Amino acid sequence: MPETMRLVAFKETRARLPIDRLRRLFDLVVRREGRAGTTGQVNLIICSDSRIRNLSRRFRGIDRATDVLSFNLDSSGGVDQVLGELYISAPYTRRQARRLGRGLYDEYLLLFCHGLLHLFGHDHDTVKRERVMFELQTRYIKALRRKG
Repeated sequence: MPETMRLVAFKETRARLPIDRLRRLFDLVVRREGRAGTTGQVNLIICSDSRIRNLSRRFRGIDRATDVLSFNLDSSGGVDQVLGELYISAPYTRRQARRLGRGLYDEYLLLFCHGLLHLFGHDHDTVKRERVMFELQTRYIKALRRKG
């Protein structure tokens, strides 16, 4: 089967990532959420609080750091096209995992899944849509755990 979408990860920090699990999660989500025939790549950028805060201020009008931001870039597709970018703040993720009592790698996987679902058109702007999106997150994370 030819590769239709690929994940490219960039680290702007020294954060350690569960990259193999992120790639498997990416494949799971793309297989279910992606449109047939879509090609291109999704960039995952692991960044600092200041970088994500600047992006949040510029594109959302919110002047504070957050955990994850998603940006759809090119809907036309194509092998060399970047379809979207996900920014995850490494320091924010570390603090959030500690505060919520979750493992750091589990937090990265959850945030990555959340961001991917945004790229595929899901949102949590209403109670109903939030329930659907969060159920999908749970389903994909459970499927990843079952696969190892």
